[in-house]
Amino acid sequence: MSLLNHLNTHFYRTEELCQALKVDTEQLTHWQESGLFPKPSYSIQNQIKCSSFLGLYECEEFTDYYPRGCVQWGLDLIKHKVSNAAQAYELFFQHYTQSLKKCQQQGLHCQDERFSDDLCEQIQNAWQQYLCSKYGVISQNGLVEELVHIELGRAIVDEITEERSTASINAQHRPALLHALKLLNRAFSHPAKHERNHSLRERYIDALVCKYDLSIK
Repeated sequence: MSLLNHLNTHFYRTEELCQALKVDTEQLTHWQESGLFPKPSYSIQNQIKCSSFLGLYECEEFTDYYPRGCVQWGLDLIKHKVSNAAQAYELFFQHYTQSLKKCQQQGLHCQDERFSDDLCEQIQNAWQQYLCSKYGVISQNGLVEELVHIELGRAIVDEITEERSTASINAQHRPALLHALKLLNRAFSHPAKHERNHSLRERYIDALVCKYDLSIK
């Protein structure tokens, strides 16, 4: 699949996003400038040469792409009448802690202090990365719950595998590792072809499934 086909399949162009949210591009820009909404995940610059019976035409086009889960975030901003960055962060904080609590209730735990004593700092860092659209690239849909799954899942995997360095996994730890890998499998994006070899999916799922002879089906 070509890069443009990949982006058009898995992401929304700016006009599609605005149409889904029933807002104009000025509103979207205002949200972004106010620190309420993520930047685009990908920005494409195309140099176009068009040849026809009437001659050759050249132009340059710019297209921004957003993860489809951004629609849910935008709808939440509208629903809760969020008008400033503090309110947006509070909404993000609530989504993050609710998703983390749900994971913990499902038995997904680790000793990493980012998810206990340092949780507020962890969420603040995640918020900044969310706004710059890091998670729009590495997650399947750019949803807040997916970024929680990614960071918690990675922490559990790193804890069990000693940051993916141990040669083998004790049988008693394999169920917890598989649980974390399945969580990551649902959250990680399937990256574009040019990103695959250095993607988090490659490092945390494909490489480890092979290294430790696992199956996440």
